[in-house]
Amino acid sequence: MNFSHFPALTLTAALAFGATTAQAVEVTGGSVGLSYSAFTDDTDFNRLGLEGSVEFGFNQNLSLQLDAGYSNFDISGIDSHTLGLHGIYHADEAMSFGAFYTREDIEGDDLDIVGVEAGYEMLAWEFEGYLGNVDFDGGDGTIGGLKARYETPMGLGVTGSYDHADSSVIDGSRFAVRLDRDVSPMANLFVEIGTAKLDVGGLSDSEPFVGLGGTIAFGAERGATFEQRGFSRLIPGL
Repeated sequence: MNFSHFPALTLTAALAFGATTAQAVEVTGGSVGLSYSAFTDDTDFNRLGLEGSVEFGFNQNLSLQLDAGYSNFDISGIDSHTLGLHGIYHADEAMSFGAFYTREDIEGDDLDIVGVEAGYEMLAWEFEGYLGNVDFDGGDGTIGGLKARYETPMGLGVTGSYDHADSSVIDGSRFAVRLDRDVSPMANLFVEIGTAKLDVGGLSDSEPFVGLGGTIAFGAERGATFEQRGFSRLIPGL
């Protein structure tokens, strides 16, 4: 692993070990989600994803989030598996900061992703952003994204998101608009449309895609604090 990763990992570890001074550890939230996305021009290029997260609170300010994810790309037969860790500091009820580490395995090729993230809630608005470094056998790169969600008075959520990954091997971006709605106190369903762009070896292509899925959350109102981080979860299909 690149030694430049150590500052972020040190912060994650400090948050985790510092929490041992707390009197009790409890599960504060979590979620399990299933999603499907495909390019509109050829739905054989699609992705099926399964994700789960659980968050442990050590006190009012410090928590640790664990992630696990799986993606299957239909036409290529590629599978990916991710394991993630977030050290989180809740500044108050509205603002949270985190440092994250994700280990991603894509058909035997390992990626290490280390970065920082932040989230903020204000009335009907939710914001989240992250920035990280990706280290893999062929080199390294960067990954980052922004997301904003607004919940209408009718209970319909509208989310706009943009993610970008860049390295010496591949350059990809993803823009999406999502509509979601709670169908029970724990379950939420969504549909989304967007555009994905991929540049590999000087060849570039941009394609529209559609997606749908659902999440079951428990504990805190929003489940776990942060979304999972990973490269393969940003790609609609391969």
